[in-house]
Amino acid sequence: MSAEIERAGVPAPQGPEPARDDVPSRFAHLRIETSAVNAEVAVPPGQTRRLLGTIREVGVVLGAALGPALTLTAAPAGLPAWAAGGAIAGQLGVLAFVVFRRPARE
Repeated sequence: MSAEIERAGVPAPQGPEPARDDVPSRFAHLRIETSAVNAEVAVPPGQTRRLLGTIREVGVVLGAALGPALTLTAAPAGLPAWAAGGAIAGQLGVLAFVVFRRPARE
């Protein structure tokens, strides 16, 4: 899975033939590509932070709901309850760390 953000108004390096991605535009482009999904969104530069925040919130909700459910589904029948609970708590702890950490400002 890859994600990339392009800044609006920054000229792309000139190569032999500019591809569609190298053409400057007034919008910030967000492209997410996986083996199953290929999505691209163009938003005004002032709204990029809001779009990324929304994507992060959706990821948190999906992670909080699907992570424990998949753990309980994949756990062997003889696994003690404390081990499954610990695995779920660890997943949610890592998810909370990723969400609430403050990135360093450059």
